[in-house]
Amino acid sequence: MIDSGTSIIVGPKDLMDELVDGIKVPITCKGIEDLPDITFTLAGIDYVLTYNEYVLKVTSDGVTECELAIEGTNFGPFFKYVILGDTFMRPFPAHFDKVNDRVGFLVNKTC
Repeated sequence: MIDSGTSIIVGPKDLMDELVDGIKVPITCKGIEDLPDITFTLAGIDYVLTYNEYVLKVTSDGVTECELAIEGTNFGPFFKYVILGDTFMRPFPAHFDKVNDRVGFLVNKTC
C-alpha cells in the first residue's frame, strides 16, 4: 500500500521483524554508514533503500539522534500488507495515474 500520510514503512510485525533482523540503528548515529541496503521488489522492479533513506535523523536542542523508519505492528490476522509511506516515497516519488487506475514510481534516483 502506498500512503503519503504515513511517515515510515509499516507492516505486520513478523514480516517487518524478519526484514530488519540484525539491523541495529544506534541512537547516536555512529556507524550508520555501515548499515546494509534494503531492497523492496514490486512488480519485478527492485527499489533499493540505503541507510540515508531508512534511518531518520531527528535533531532537537542541538542533539541529533537516529532511529529506524521501518516498524512492525500487530494489525490483526487479516492485514497482510506493507504500507510504504514517506520513507519509501522520498527516494521513489509516486505517480498516481487515476485515468489508467495505476501507481508508478520514479526508479532512477539521479533524475
